[in-house]
Amino acid sequence: MRDLLKIAIDNRPDGVHVEARYHQRKRIEVRADKGRLQRSIVDDFAGIGIRVLVEGAWGYGSTSELNNKAVKETLKNAVAAAKNLAPSMKEKIELAPIKPVTGTFQSIGKDPLAYHSIEERVNLVMNTDKLLREADEKIKGSMVFLREPSNHRIVMNSDGTDVELFDSRPDFYVQATASEAGKMMPFYAVNGITGGWEIFKKFTPEDMVKEAAEKSIALLDAPLAKGGKQTVIMEPSVVGIICHEAIGHTVESDFVLAGSAAKGKIGKKVGSELVTMVDSGEQKNASGWLAVDDAGVKSEKTVIIEKGIMKSFLHSRFTAHHFGVKPTGNERAWEYNNEPLIRMRNTYLEPGDFTKEELLEDIKFGYLLAQPGGGQADSTAEFMFSITEAYEIKDGELNGLVKNVTISGDAFEVLQSVTGIGKDWKLDMGSGHCGKWQAAKVDGGGGPTKAIALVSGDVGGK
Repeated sequence: MRDLLKIAIDNRPDGVHVEARYHQRKRIEVRADKGRLQRSIVDDFAGIGIRVLVEGAWGYGSTSELNNKAVKETLKNAVAAAKNLAPSMKEKIELAPIKPVTGTFQSIGKDPLAYHSIEERVNLVMNTDKLLREADEKIKGSMVFLREPSNHRIVMNSDGTDVELFDSRPDFYVQATASEAGKMMPFYAVNGITGGWEIFKKFTPEDMVKEAAEKSIALLDAPLAKGGKQTVIMEPSVVGIICHEAIGHTVESDFVLAGSAAKGKIGKKVGSELVTMVDSGEQKNASGWLAVDDAGVKSEKTVIIEKGIMKSFLHSRFTAHHFGVKPTGNERAWEYNNEPLIRMRNTYLEPGDFTKEELLEDIKFGYLLAQPGGGQADSTAEFMFSITEAYEIKDGELNGLVKNVTISGDAFEVLQSVTGIGKDWKLDMGSGHCGKWQAAKVDGGGGPTKAIALVSGDVGGK
């Protein structure tokens, strides 16, 4: 495949920047619902995407035909598209310089997905669903879902980058629905990594069944949370979704240029001095692992907020040139026929100095937010998320589950109100799928383990 990509590089017109990317994806999905196998998919496809910079404008083309003629035609079409666009460009695109990257990078785990058959996957899903339905007579609904995308990419550009990357990103989802006396409550457990079937060793299907079943049953009789402004502690998965959805998207520099809430905040105080927020692709087994981005830029740790001060946005080569900074290695494309966009990798808070007990001890009344559900955030940093697992805090002690919890607020105001961050740390956003004008991209997020931050926020409940 390198020979085909090299055709695009070698046949470029004078003065034209070229990025050529081969991307093969194998996707396996198996799903069971209430004892029935609902889905069993094996999908394998590949193609080449070519992006060119001509006269200050991007042009993009792709092909699933992997031959010399198709590559040359795709290059020609991309150049023509850029030339057509160039006269209408308000700001001509220029690229920040990079150091070329070469080599092979992989994160496929110690027990690669390729070692396991589709029959093994179907048996795993069906047996887990059976365990879930048999866990308790109150479990009336079950759903088990295994999703395994594997990627092989080769990225070359006319600056000299030439890299080959392999990754696989399995995630496993178990949902129980308990029902009794007209009440019904779901609860899910999810596990996702970049790696292989070692995903099931630390958090086994049996562990996930136990958690989903027990908590869905416990939620049946749980009281409602009290609404209004409350003091809360966030565990890693909730911190992760706040970092990613409510803050991370605002610092993607294409959104910054469009007027997001982060615009103009570099060098300004946006959070408590306890808050240091990072985006990094370096964690090899985390959902957002990325060694080299799809523009051929090496992925490095980017400090977004340091001790409460906004330090950096997430950049492409174009936005890095616009702002006069280095590229951060955040350009990613979902498939070969998608143009790279600025996307997060693993976005998280750095650990602090507090134990969970220390965070709890001074709270007279509040909530521990342990697991997020769905929700939304926008470029203003306003957010609203449901919380599927939350506990009342009373006089410094956990006082039992509460249900139907939502949280809302302004993410930067939340960061300003942080008074403590836990000393332990983990990335915990499950599979971490997120979409931005393309299909979902896998990202990660999190922070210190267990107790995270003491903040004031709006809690929705009774």
